[in-house]
Amino acid sequence: MRVAIVGGGIVGLCCAYSLHERGMEVVLFEAGEVGGGASRGNTGWVVPSLSMPLAAPGMLATGLRAALDPRGALVIRPGFDLDWIRWLWQFRRSAGRERFARGIRALIALNERTFEALDGYRTAGVEFEMHETGMLVVARDRTGLAWFETLFNELRRLGLGGELEVLDGDSARALDPALGAAVGAAMRTTVDRYVRPESLTAGLAGHLVANGVEIRTQASVDAVLRAGAWRVVTGAGGDQVDAVVLATGAAANTLLRPFGFRVPVVAAKGYSVTLLGSGALPRHAVYLSEAKLGLSPFGETLRIAGLFELPARSMAVDPARARQIVEDAQRYLADWRPATAEWERDAWVGLRPATPDSLPLIGPVPDQQGLYLATGHGMLGVTLAPATGLAIAEVVERDAVPTWLEPFRPGRRI
Repeated sequence: MRVAIVGGGIVGLCCAYSLHERGMEVVLFEAGEVGGGASRGNTGWVVPSLSMPLAAPGMLATGLRAALDPRGALVIRPGFDLDWIRWLWQFRRSAGRERFARGIRALIALNERTFEALDGYRTAGVEFEMHETGMLVVARDRTGLAWFETLFNELRRLGLGGELEVLDGDSARALDPALGAAVGAAMRTTVDRYVRPESLTAGLAGHLVANGVEIRTQASVDAVLRAGAWRVVTGAGGDQVDAVVLATGAAANTLLRPFGFRVPVVAAKGYSVTLLGSGALPRHAVYLSEAKLGLSPFGETLRIAGLFELPARSMAVDPARARQIVEDAQRYLADWRPATAEWERDAWVGLRPATPDSLPLIGPVPDQQGLYLATGHGMLGVTLAPATGLAIAEVVERDAVPTWLEPFRPGRRI
């Protein structure tokens, strides 16, 4: 079987890897460079203990209030676009307690396969940077951690592995001396990991090419057509394949339009800055609870990432927002400071594909045999991508959707 993957981010590459492992011929199309989109600048967290739907009770009101706050970490902007209004209505409907709990259970089931896949990459010889130090969630005082303790206990009740260590400020600083005096309480998980996402996408791409997978960069797909077999059309012509997997993020609807099917995915804007600096770097992936920022140390650099603006109005970098995340991060650190005063030019913006119920779309497009979706992973792209690859490979090979994948079916009612 010959399968085309459209999209060369972390999700598309993981799908390509798993399909190839099952003996299928794979060709991957990427409009730019492999790993050059939302995969390039994120924290690289693989965090089952933070795998919860954004569509949570009270989250819509929080996001709408933040639209008026220039420093809001989660911003949901009102608007008059009908598709956006429909998305917001579906988000509100998905944020009830029962649906939130169902979403957590679904993500746990998907995440059960994540570390198996990551470790399989390493065993197969894929080279990438990975750290298994767990995650530190820190706050100014214990009340700032109440939400995470509640979430972790619920996740553990539903089957999440790993332990949670509760620390006071002094114990947290003893564990990670990069933390400053502002940290009054912390919790450390043991199950979580983080990778350098650029190294993972580059490692997967290199491994795939070395093993006979064709990867075409600068190859924008203009259309996916069905005339007996499937045909993927680019400016260089067309390729005939037996199946197509769309891993194109928020752009999936452009290719789905001819089939009368539309997915409720919008692009959310996120920021990161990766900087050299002076002072102590954290030894762990660190989540700053009040600031809602993630810190990942990579070599001599620190990556600071956060903000979630819905919907994304543009890819332009707002220097004030970039400055905000660095200043907010410094408040939790002992003595780390950026090495240059001109670091704003290094700020990065990425678009995260978000669904109203915060669950990705994984599986067959209704009534279009051989056409599959792998998109809508929101802020959990790196966490869920390896398991998504395994899921897509199983669905394509068996031409059937396993029970554990049903909550992510593209044709579900949201």
